[in-house]
Amino acid sequence: MNKQRLRRTPLATGIGLLAILIVPAVAQAHHVESTAKCELVGNQPTVTLDARFVGFSNTKQVTGTITFDGQLVKDVVPADVTWIGDNGQLLYTQTTTAGPHAVNGDFTWPGKTASDNGKAHHIVSCPEPPPTPEPSILLDKTGAATAAAGSTFTYSFKATNTGNVTLANVVVSDDRCESTLTRVEPNLADEAFDPGDEWFYSCTVIAPAGPAQVDNVAEVCGEYAPPGVDPKTVCDDDPHTFTVPPPGTPPGQTPPSSTPNQVPGADEGDVLPEAVASGRAALRGPSGCVKQAFRARVTGRSIARVTFSVDGKKVKTLSASRSRYSLKVRPGRYGFGRHKIVAKVEFTAASGTEARKLPLTFRRCAQGTVAPRFTG
Repeated sequence: MNKQRLRRTPLATGIGLLAILIVPAVAQAHHVESTAKCELVGNQPTVTLDARFVGFSNTKQVTGTITFDGQLVKDVVPADVTWIGDNGQLLYTQTTTAGPHAVNGDFTWPGKTASDNGKAHHIVSCPEPPPTPEPSILLDKTGAATAAAGSTFTYSFKATNTGNVTLANVVVSDDRCESTLTRVEPNLADEAFDPGDEWFYSCTVIAPAGPAQVDNVAEVCGEYAPPGVDPKTVCDDDPHTFTVPPPGTPPGQTPPSSTPNQVPGADEGDVLPEAVASGRAALRGPSGCVKQAFRARVTGRSIARVTFSVDGKKVKTLSASRSRYSLKVRPGRYGFGRHKIVAKVEFTAASGTEARKLPLTFRRCAQGTVAPRFTG
């Protein structure tokens, strides 16, 4: 008996060793190796899942699901996998937002056992995309509303970088300036016109002989010139009107008239309204995060014209006499983040009111998860 057991023992041991060697090899014959990454594609965070199917010599009918942040985004069918020999590849891409995201793939195939690795589970972190360059500039101009003939007064200008990039070659111009238009304090030592910077300028003006109404427009321009890209010039202007009364008119008073509505000493037809109402205006619209189209509205009195700009770019001018001036804004046309609407309001000359700019800021809501793109 002992001899028989000794003769059988090597055979039994050999079968056991063969089983140990063969079973793991079968389990590992069909398995998934995967990686996931997030990178900026067209300035948009994009997650890519790369699933590799290794050792599929006969079974090439892979199915399954892909979820993104817990939501089902893809039902995998056999045609989604590209095969080269015994190995296959599936690529899945998902545009998203900055922050951590979970992308998971659960795959199966005919004959798959519980020990077969059919999972691809990853947590990836997406960076915040750099802001889209949005150069813009804003000009505010102030000066006297009335001036005696031959008198000298000062125009003051404030240029503001309302964009998100540094501007170069900033130039302010006004054809009514008699003296050289120069940059003045504060911030005179600031050499770079960075986002949010305010630069100040000044010049003197000599009022012509009256009676007269003098209209003129100042302009500011700056350049955005990143390396390797053609420079982009952005400009803004600001109108100003001042009145020169007839000689002998006391300061601050409306000149008397012998003929209703006619200015003494003026040509026929140069008339003022019997009642002069100062102009006023208000800009209203939503604030905070908005998704749907809305209207920015200007209301007031003695308004002659309203020019709307968004992020420093003029989009609409309304000059017809009305009680309300509005601009329809579609947030989807602008990038994510904050945007500035400016309504430049010009009043009737009879109101004696200087033009003014009314700002309104809105924010386009951050993008949610969008429909995926699949390649494979």
